[in-house]
Amino acid sequence: MSIYKLIDRLGLVVEESASIPWSSYKLVNIEKFYDQLELVMSKLPQEIKEATSILNQKEEIINQAKAKSEKVLKEANKQSQELLENTQYKVDKMVKDSEILKKIEQEAEKIKKNILTEAEEIRMRALKEAEEMRKKAYEEAENVRVGADKYAEGVLLSMEQDLANALSIIRNGQKHLMSQQSQKTGRYESFATRSQDRDNREQDKEPSII
Repeated sequence: MSIYKLIDRLGLVVEESASIPWSSYKLVNIEKFYDQLELVMSKLPQEIKEATSILNQKEEIINQAKAKSEKVLKEANKQSQELLENTQYKVDKMVKDSEILKKIEQEAEKIKKNILTEAEEIRMRALKEAEEMRKKAYEEAENVRVGADKYAEGVLLSMEQDLANALSIIRNGQKHLMSQQSQKTGRYESFATRSQDRDNREQDKEPSII
C-alpha cells in the first residue's frame, strides 16, 4: 500500500473520531492513530527513497531536457542567425540590385534623352540644309533662267542684226539689178529709136512710083 493511502487512512481515523460539542476538537483513539502513524512512518523510508530516486530522475530529466532545450535553442539560434544573415544578404542584394536597376534606368533615360536630343538636332540640321539646298537650287535655277533669257535675247538680237544685214544686202542687190536693167532698157530703146529714124530716112530717099 502506498504512503498516500496510509496517510488517507490516518486522516480517516481523525475524521471518524467523535467531536467535542461546542468546539473544533475531537476525541481521537490514540492507539488506532499511532498504529496508523507507525504504518505511515514505516512506509516513509521507502517512499522517501523512491521520491529521492524520482527526484534524481527528475533532476536528470530536467538536466537532459535543459541540455536538449539548450541544444535546440542553440540550433534554433544558429538557424535563426543563418536565416537572418541569409535574409539580410538577400535584402542587401535586392537593395543593391534595386540601386543598380535604378542606376541602369537612370542611365537608360539619360541615353534616351541624349539620343532624342541628337536626333532632334540632326533633324533640325537636315531641315536647315534642305532649306539651304532648296534656296541654292532655286537661286541657281533662277540664275540659269536669267542667263538663258539673256543668252536667248542675245542670240535673237544677233539673228535680227544678221537678218537686217542680209536684208540690206538683198535690197542693195535688187536695186543694183534694177539699175542695170534700167540702163539696158534705155540703151535698147535708144537703139530702136535710132534704127527707126534711119529706116525712115531711107524711105524718104527712095523715088515714088505713081
